Amino acid sequence: MVLALCLVLLFCVTAASCVSDVRRMRIPNTHVVAVLALFVIAFAAAPDAFHTWWEHGAAMLVFLVLTYIMFAVGMLGAGDAKYGAALALWVGLPGLMAYVFFMAIAGGLLGILSLLLRKYRPVKNPPPGSWAATVQDGGNAVPYGIALSVGVWAAFFHTAVFSHQLDELIKIIH
Repeated sequence: MVLALCLVLLFCVTAASCVSDVRRMRIPNTHVVAVLALFVIAFAAAPDAFHTWWEHGAAMLVFLVLTYIMFAVGMLGAGDAKYGAALALWVGLPGLMAYVFFMAIAGGLLGILSLLLRKYRPVKNPPPGSWAATVQDGGNAVPYGIALSVGVWAAFFHTAVFSHQLDELIKIIH
């Protein structure tokens, strides 16, 4: 039950991160801390639902190193790097490739959407600092928090890591 609750809360945090990234092009550090804390609680409550602790820690470290290199060369924001690494902790090494794959697909789609926003400027009077305002003003911006969130949830379903818990949550929702 604790794991299911942690997954619901994780979904809420990822949704809030997506909204924040679209509205302000920022992912608050509190969201990163929440993702980390929820993992610790879930792992402590249901260690059998996870791989070994070192596989989860290694996934986070690998993702953090790669994304900070991307940050250093201007390809990714620091908030995205921290948030992505915290989410990588949830999938562990066995789920890392699925996470990266689905994240890249979602990121590519968001990149295309950014190009369309810039070209057609469909949003009239977007809020200052928002994704739409940044792109329509000629900036290069992709709310990659969305891609990171989509990537982790797609990896959960693809690898069936929490299939039992996700099935129970779907039954509760219906």
